[in-house]
Amino acid sequence: MDYNRRDFIKKMGWMYGSILLIPSCTGGASKTRDGDGKSSYRVFTKAEADCLIALCEQIIPADQDAGATDAGVIYFIDRQTYLRFPDDLPTYRKGIEMLQTLCNKQYGLPFEKLNVSTQIEIMKSMQAGGLDVEQWEKSSQQSFFNLVRSRTMQGFYGSPRHGGNKNYVSYRMLKLDYPLIVGQNRYNNG
Repeated sequence: MDYNRRDFIKKMGWMYGSILLIPSCTGGASKTRDGDGKSSYRVFTKAEADCLIALCEQIIPADQDAGATDAGVIYFIDRQTYLRFPDDLPTYRKGIEMLQTLCNKQYGLPFEKLNVSTQIEIMKSMQAGGLDVEQWEKSSQQSFFNLVRSRTMQGFYGSPRHGGNKNYVSYRMLKLDYPLIVGQNRYNNG
């Protein structure tokens, strides 16, 4: 084969570009269910993620603007728990287990299947440490609630590069320029 340098660089560029596109073609797979029905979240099971999604959606519900689900907050929480805060996983797991135990015992349904007003009342009681669940102390209820609330806010309002705020939904809601680059935003004062 007779290659000159220009042809070689072209072919290598095409090959390298093709390799870079392969992950983009499968990018949605990590955020959906695998064909065998297993959860493809990094640290949460599908059931745990469903409960967290319902909690996050009550913290930042969708109205005329996007809510926590639209912003992909569950993916932020999953990613940050996996990469940065693995010590939070036992708090999530115990909190979700106790919450689901309470809901199944009192209502016969998991938290995510309850109506919105019941979910909100449960969350208010949890925030105050007032849920009556065996083996779930007042402080651990509040710790779980505060952790979920904190990570929900971070996932909704933070930079999309961390896994949340999908499509800059909170930036648009706040009428901020995006991508947010310090020193580069320009606002109309009128």
